Amino acid sequence: MLDAVRPCWKSDNPVLNWHFERKHSAPVCPECISDQRPHQQSWRHAFVTACTEHDLVLQDECPFCCEQLQPGKGGYATCSCGGSLLHLKRERASDAELALSALIAGVMHPSRSCLPPSLAFRTPRDIGEFLFFLAASGVPTKTGKQGKTVTPTTVKEAQIFLAEATNLLTEWPSAFQEEVSNRLRRGDQSASTAPERLGRWYQRLMRFTDPAFGDFRSVLGETVNGSFAGPYLGAAAADSDGCREWISAAEAARIIGIRPDRIVHAVASKQIYGKLFNRGFGHRHVVIRKATADTIRAHRNRFGDKKALRDLWGVSRNQFDLLREAGFMASIEVTELPALVDANHDLEAARKMIDRIAADAKPVQGKTVALKAINLRFTTDRKGVLAVLRAIHDGTLRPAVGSVGENLTALEFDQAEVEFILKETLRGPGLTVQEVGRMTGWKGQCIAHWCDVGLLNHETFEHAGRVGRLIRMEDLVRFQGEYVPSATLAKRMQTSSRGLMTRLGEMGVDLIGAFQDGSAWRGHLVRLADLAAAGGAGRLTND
Repeated sequence: MLDAVRPCWKSDNPVLNWHFERKHSAPVCPECISDQRPHQQSWRHAFVTACTEHDLVLQDECPFCCEQLQPGKGGYATCSCGGSLLHLKRERASDAELALSALIAGVMHPSRSCLPPSLAFRTPRDIGEFLFFLAASGVPTKTGKQGKTVTPTTVKEAQIFLAEATNLLTEWPSAFQEEVSNRLRRGDQSASTAPERLGRWYQRLMRFTDPAFGDFRSVLGETVNGSFAGPYLGAAAADSDGCREWISAAEAARIIGIRPDRIVHAVASKQIYGKLFNRGFGHRHVVIRKATADTIRAHRNRFGDKKALRDLWGVSRNQFDLLREAGFMASIEVTELPALVDANHDLEAARKMIDRIAADAKPVQGKTVALKAINLRFTTDRKGVLAVLRAIHDGTLRPAVGSVGENLTALEFDQAEVEFILKETLRGPGLTVQEVGRMTGWKGQCIAHWCDVGLLNHETFEHAGRVGRLIRMEDLVRFQGEYVPSATLAKRMQTSSRGLMTRLGEMGVDLIGAFQDGSAWRGHLVRLADLAAAGGAGRLTND
């Protein structure tokens, strides 16, 4: 059961830290002795100098023999010499002494309001070490060597020893700011870094990582930012809100989101402007302007890799490749990148492309098709898909009003226009045999034969493993200017094809272009020039 109150190394309770246990003195509170209250555990701590119950200074000297009260010697209310402790001097403790004693004991007391805000309500486990650090940094050692400061053994020694620490804590934050500024002035003026200028004091301070010491880091950073003119601030100053023109490579790396050695290499290779300082054996300090770091971060945010661009546009990998082949990447993929930028896709240009295409939207009455659906599953004609995508990129194919979304694939287009582009790409400009037949009323069988025998000029195209015929409009007009099908002429003359062919034979007009279809002959053509030479339609009518 005594383990709970037994001092130990690095105890979670600062009062039980055996490093600061009073082994040669046993101070007491005169009022507590008079009231027959038990001794407080906190009185055993070397830095506790006051009773927070009665706001009195602890007494550790016998008023009769003037010797130190020793632990384990004497009685509850008597010294080892037999003198009564009821006659101890009652001395009012200062607010600073009460604040430090309450802080170490981990109890609340009004005097703690004079402490830094982060310590007013919290007691870190290493508060004893922190107070020792602040106090020892302000008093000379007997040997003149660092690390040889002796822990005080009596209350009087503790009051003297803690004077510097008390001043730094209770005159907050002005006293601590002045301490940092003085150390910067006294430090090595040739040092290019604030940590180097502050020396071992800075290193020891930064070892205290408990959040309760956050105020000290903040004030240290603010003071370094305002007082230190060197190029390298250190971790505490880098975390502060100070505005400086030059920042270290490490701080710039945190801002940009890259490794510090990349910034060092960029400055050394003159990719970016900065200053390089050589310290010691092969150690280099590099600083760049904060504006340069902000610019690099903006460039890295602007440029992204393929995945970032696909996410921005909302396209799959396969459609991304189609967009690239269609020319969408011409203004987006950058070959000459800014310094320290890894990805080469200009996301800002990609957003502007979406805005440009969407800004040209038009009303569409019929069905629409989304851009994300225009792929090789929509049609197997790769050239047709690319032609549609190029038309979208060039602005020839405009999106439908109301389809504008956050990404490229949300845009929708007139399905009829899309199908027209696919058809034009598949067979080129012109009419198929079926389309000519629908326009003229001619049989497709006859039209195909006239194409095959060379009477009707045409081009061929492949589709689904078959060969199709494509007739340009000018070739159709030229054909109609030279020939007329006998069936068409007979219909106009309100006679039968057989009767018309008989009359034409009597006039000496030969028919051409016919082919045999089973037992019948079809596709007879009359050359208009021959008809005119034989007397024309007038003779046909008169006959």
